[in-house]
Amino acid sequence: MADAALFDLVGSSLLGIGTGSVATIFQNIFGGISTWIGEWQKRKTLELQHRQEMEMTDKEIERLRAEGDVKVQQAREDRAMTETIIDGQNYQASLIHDAATYSRGKDNSWADFLLVVADFVRGITRPTMTVFLCWITWSTYQHFTGYLSTNNVLVSPDTANEMVRYIVTNTVFMSSSAVGWWFSSRPTNKGKAAV
Repeated sequence: MADAALFDLVGSSLLGIGTGSVATIFQNIFGGISTWIGEWQKRKTLELQHRQEMEMTDKEIERLRAEGDVKVQQAREDRAMTETIIDGQNYQASLIHDAATYSRGKDNSWADFLLVVADFVRGITRPTMTVFLCWITWSTYQHFTGYLSTNNVLVSPDTANEMVRYIVTNTVFMSSSAVGWWFSSRPTNKGKAAV
Protein backbone atom coordinates (compact mmCIF):
# COMPACT_ATOMS: atom_id res chain seq x y z
CA MET A 1 0.00 0.00 0.00
CA ALA A 2 2.82 2.25 0.40
CA ASP A 3 3.39 2.11 -3.26
CA ALA A 4 -0.19 2.94 -3.93
CA ALA A 5 0.01 5.87 -1.55
CA LEU A 6 3.18 7.05 -3.19
CA PHE A 7 1.59 6.55 -6.57
CA ASP A 8 -1.46 8.57 -5.45
CA LEU A 9 0.82 11.24 -4.06
CA VAL A 10 2.85 11.49 -7.30
CA GLY A 11 -0.34 11.34 -9.40
CA SER A 12 -1.98 14.03 -7.31
CA SER A 13 1.15 16.15 -7.52
CA LEU A 14 1.37 15.73 -11.27
CA LEU A 15 -2.33 16.44 -11.61
CA GLY A 16 -1.93 19.55 -9.45
CA ILE A 17 1.10 20.68 -11.45
CA GLY A 18 -0.71 19.99 -14.72
CA THR A 19 -3.90 21.73 -13.75
CA GLY A 20 -1.93 24.62 -12.24
CA SER A 21 0.13 24.93 -15.41
CA VAL A 22 -2.95 24.80 -17.61
CA ALA A 23 -4.68 27.35 -15.38
CA THR A 24 -1.60 29.58 -15.50
CA ILE A 25 -1.42 29.23 -19.28
CA PHE A 26 -5.12 30.10 -19.65
CA GLN A 27 -4.70 32.95 -17.18
CA ASN A 28 -1.73 34.30 -19.14
CA ILE A 29 -3.54 33.94 -22.47
CA PHE A 30 -6.73 35.57 -21.24
CA GLY A 31 -4.75 38.14 -19.27
CA GLY A 32 -2.69 38.95 -22.37
CA ILE A 33 -5.80 39.23 -24.49
CA SER A 34 -7.43 41.39 -21.85
CA THR A 35 -4.33 43.61 -21.60
CA TRP A 36 -4.13 43.88 -25.40
CA ILE A 37 -7.83 44.82 -25.60
CA GLY A 38 -7.32 47.40 -22.83
CA GLU A 39 -4.30 48.92 -24.64
CA TRP A 40 -6.20 48.90 -27.94
CA GLN A 41 -9.12 50.72 -26.30
CA LYS A 42 -6.72 53.27 -24.75
CA ARG A 43 -5.07 53.85 -28.14
CA LYS A 44 -8.45 54.32 -29.83
CA THR A 45 -9.51 56.71 -27.06
CA LEU A 46 -6.28 58.70 -27.44
CA GLU A 47 -6.70 58.78 -31.24
CA LEU A 48 -10.25 60.07 -30.81
CA GLN A 49 -9.10 62.70 -28.31
CA HIS A 50 -6.27 63.73 -30.65
CA ARG A 51 -8.66 64.00 -33.61
CA GLN A 52 -11.08 66.10 -31.53
CA GLU A 53 -8.24 68.36 -30.36
CA MET A 54 -7.08 68.80 -33.97
CA GLU A 55 -10.61 69.70 -35.08
CA MET A 56 -10.89 72.21 -32.21
CA THR A 57 -7.48 73.65 -33.13
CA ASP A 58 -8.55 73.98 -36.77
CA LYS A 59 -11.75 75.75 -35.70
CA GLU A 60 -9.74 78.07 -33.45
CA ILE A 61 -7.38 78.87 -36.32
CA GLU A 62 -10.37 79.67 -38.57
CA ARG A 63 -11.87 81.89 -35.86
CA LEU A 64 -8.57 83.74 -35.33
CA ARG A 65 -8.11 84.14 -39.09
CA ALA A 66 -11.63 85.58 -39.46
CA GLU A 67 -11.03 87.86 -36.48
CA GLY A 68 -7.73 88.99 -38.04
CA ASP A 69 -9.46 89.70 -41.36
CA VAL A 70 -12.03 91.84 -39.55
CA LYS A 71 -9.25 93.75 -37.77
CA VAL A 72 -7.36 94.30 -41.03
CA GLN A 73 -10.53 95.58 -42.71
CA GLN A 74 -11.19 97.89 -39.75
CA ALA A 75 -7.62 99.21 -39.94
CA ARG A 76 -8.03 99.90 -43.67
CA GLU A 77 -11.29 101.75 -43.04
CA ASP A 78 -9.67 103.76 -40.22
CA ARG A 79 -6.76 104.67 -42.50
CA ALA A 80 -9.12 105.74 -45.29
CA MET A 81 -11.10 107.86 -42.83
CA THR A 82 -7.90 109.47 -41.52
CA GLU A 83 -6.75 110.20 -45.07
CA THR A 84 -10.15 111.75 -45.85
CA ILE A 85 -9.91 113.96 -42.76
CA ILE A 86 -6.37 115.04 -43.69
CA ASP A 87 -7.43 115.72 -47.29
CA GLY A 88 -10.30 117.88 -46.02
CA GLN A 89 -7.97 119.81 -43.73
CA ASN A 90 -5.48 120.30 -46.57
CA TYR A 91 -8.30 121.53 -48.79
CA GLN A 92 -9.38 124.00 -46.09
CA ALA A 93 -5.79 125.22 -45.73
CA SER A 94 -5.62 125.60 -49.52
CA LEU A 95 -8.79 127.70 -49.54
CA ILE A 96 -7.41 129.93 -46.79
CA HIS A 97 -4.13 130.28 -48.69
CA ASP A 98 -5.90 131.05 -51.97
CA ALA A 99 -8.08 133.65 -50.27
CA ALA A 100 -5.07 135.48 -48.85
CA THR A 101 -4.61 138.94 -50.28
CA TYR A 102 -1.84 141.49 -50.30
CA SER A 103 -4.08 144.50 -49.99
CA ARG A 104 -5.64 145.53 -46.76
CA GLY A 105 -8.23 147.84 -48.29
CA LYS A 106 -7.97 150.36 -45.43
CA ASP A 107 -6.55 153.43 -47.09
CA ASN A 108 -6.93 154.85 -50.57
CA SER A 109 -3.27 155.29 -51.39
CA TRP A 110 -1.47 154.38 -54.58
CA ALA A 111 0.30 151.57 -52.75
CA ASP A 112 -3.02 150.04 -51.76
CA PHE A 113 -4.22 150.35 -55.37
CA LEU A 114 -1.09 148.55 -56.60
CA LEU A 115 -1.66 145.80 -54.00
CA VAL A 116 -5.24 145.38 -55.30
CA VAL A 117 -3.81 145.06 -58.83
CA ALA A 118 -1.29 142.47 -57.53
CA ASP A 119 -4.19 140.53 -55.91
CA PHE A 120 -6.08 140.62 -59.22
CA VAL A 121 -3.07 139.40 -61.21
CA ARG A 122 -2.38 136.71 -58.64
CA GLY A 123 -6.00 135.52 -58.72
CA ILE A 124 -6.31 135.51 -62.52
CA THR A 125 -2.94 133.83 -63.25
CA ARG A 126 -3.92 130.19 -62.75
CA PRO A 127 -7.18 130.34 -64.76
CA THR A 128 -5.40 132.29 -67.52
CA MET A 129 -2.60 129.72 -67.67
CA THR A 130 -5.18 126.91 -67.87
CA VAL A 131 -7.06 128.57 -70.73
CA PHE A 132 -3.78 129.35 -72.51
CA LEU A 133 -2.59 125.77 -72.17
CA CYS A 134 -5.86 124.44 -73.60
CA TRP A 135 -5.77 126.99 -76.43
CA ILE A 136 -2.16 126.30 -77.39
CA THR A 137 -2.78 122.54 -77.48
CA TRP A 138 -5.88 122.96 -79.67
CA SER A 139 -4.17 125.56 -81.88
CA THR A 140 -1.06 123.42 -82.42
CA TYR A 141 -3.18 120.43 -83.37
CA GLN A 142 -5.31 122.52 -85.75
CA HIS A 143 -2.25 124.05 -87.40
CA PHE A 144 -0.60 120.66 -87.78
CA THR A 145 -3.64 118.96 -89.34
CA GLY A 146 -4.43 122.05 -91.44
CA TYR A 147 -0.88 122.23 -92.75
CA LEU A 148 -0.93 118.61 -93.77
CA SER A 149 -4.37 118.75 -95.43
CA THR A 150 -4.34 122.14 -97.22
CA ASN A 151 -0.83 122.11 -98.62
CA ASN A 152 -1.14 118.55 -99.89
CA VAL A 153 2.16 117.88 -98.26
CA LEU A 154 3.21 114.34 -98.45
CA VAL A 155 4.96 113.58 -95.24
CA SER A 156 6.44 110.21 -94.55
CA PRO A 157 4.81 108.26 -91.73
CA ASP A 158 8.02 108.49 -89.72
CA THR A 159 8.06 112.29 -90.00
CA ALA A 160 4.35 112.56 -89.11
CA ASN A 161 4.88 110.29 -86.09
CA GLU A 162 7.87 112.38 -85.03
CA MET A 163 5.81 115.58 -85.29
CA VAL A 164 2.95 114.12 -83.25
CA ARG A 165 5.44 112.83 -80.66
CA TYR A 166 6.98 116.31 -80.45
CA ILE A 167 3.55 117.93 -79.94
CA VAL A 168 2.55 115.41 -77.27
CA THR A 169 5.91 115.66 -75.47
CA ASN A 170 5.75 119.45 -75.31
CA THR A 171 2.10 119.43 -74.21
CA VAL A 172 2.87 116.94 -71.42
CA PHE A 173 5.85 119.06 -70.35
CA MET A 174 3.75 122.23 -70.23
CA SER A 175 0.93 120.48 -68.38
CA SER A 176 3.16 118.90 -65.77
CA SER A 177 5.02 122.16 -65.22
CA ALA A 178 1.80 124.14 -64.85
CA VAL A 179 0.10 121.63 -62.55
CA GLY A 180 3.25 121.30 -60.46
CA TRP A 181 3.42 125.07 -60.08
CA TRP A 182 -0.32 125.38 -59.35
CA PHE A 183 -0.34 122.87 -56.55
CA SER A 184 3.16 123.22 -55.15
CA SER A 185 2.41 126.65 -53.73
CA ARG A 186 -0.53 125.35 -51.68
CA PRO A 187 0.26 124.69 -48.01
CA THR A 188 -0.66 121.47 -46.28
CA ASN A 189 -1.89 120.81 -42.76
CA LYS A 190 0.64 118.10 -41.87
CA GLY A 191 0.56 116.88 -38.32
CA LYS A 192 -2.81 118.45 -37.49
CA ALA A 193 -5.01 115.50 -38.42
CA ALA A 194 -7.43 114.22 -35.82
CA VAL A 195 -6.68 110.52 -35.64
